[in-house]
Amino acid sequence: MIKKDFDNRLHLGFVLDCASREIRNAVSRGMIATSEGQQCNMKYGWLLGYLERQEDPVFQKDLEKKFHFPKSTLADMIQYLDKSGFIAKVPVDGDGRKKQIVVTEAGKAIVNEAEAQISAVDEFITKDIPPEQIELVAEVLEKLRSNAANYKSYIQLKKED
Repeated sequence: MIKKDFDNRLHLGFVLDCASREIRNAVSRGMIATSEGQQCNMKYGWLLGYLERQEDPVFQKDLEKKFHFPKSTLADMIQYLDKSGFIAKVPVDGDGRKKQIVVTEAGKAIVNEAEAQISAVDEFITKDIPPEQIELVAEVLEKLRSNAANYKSYIQLKKED
């Protein structure tokens, strides 16, 4: 009885995961179709785009705080982007240990291509949806994201009770 009830309920996590996967795939398909030999998957593309849009110098430690990635994951991402020629690590103030992350011309080309594809997909998937409904969806999704992020604390408090 419980199993049937479970299957008949709306599970937002599942719906959101499916929608997210479809959107990522749509953007990736567009990137592959328009790419001129340079490839950068979307996980790295988001990070590369963030780096490109920053006006102030960016260091790896800044990214750890911003994206909440484990150090090793972020280090692997930075290493991949560096080896692929999309970023360069440039020493600052003569201190060889402190290196600013700078997006190369190849990285800028990928960012421009990705942003155009993301915009095209956004425009396509939101057609015929009024802006106020889009804003409401974004507001609700942000609340869901925040609640999910706080769930770990909730579980720990529940265990202590």
